[in-house]
Amino acid sequence: MTNFEQSDAFSQVEKAVLRYAQGMSVTPVDVSDAVFAELKSHFNSAQIVELTLALALENYRARFNRALEIPSEGFCELPADHPVRKLANDGAPAKSASP
Repeated sequence: MTNFEQSDAFSQVEKAVLRYAQGMSVTPVDVSDAVFAELKSHFNSAQIVELTLALALENYRARFNRALEIPSEGFCELPADHPVRKLANDGAPAKSASP
């Protein structure tokens, strides 16, 4: 279980999407029937296809950039005190943003 599961920063729908994204981002893909069923309770088929495409493309780009050591452009840099940034650091103090 990851930090978002206990967080109040995310709604139940957002947590369902995060579980799905987590399962899609591992190799091999590991999306359980329970995670997919929960997703289906919030979204219709067309929305799930669109969500799956968006997640797959972001995962593809992240892996591509990581393999080639392409650094972040910093466009989506969150403030150091942002709750999501704190979660990304596994509860450790957030690092300050680079200039």
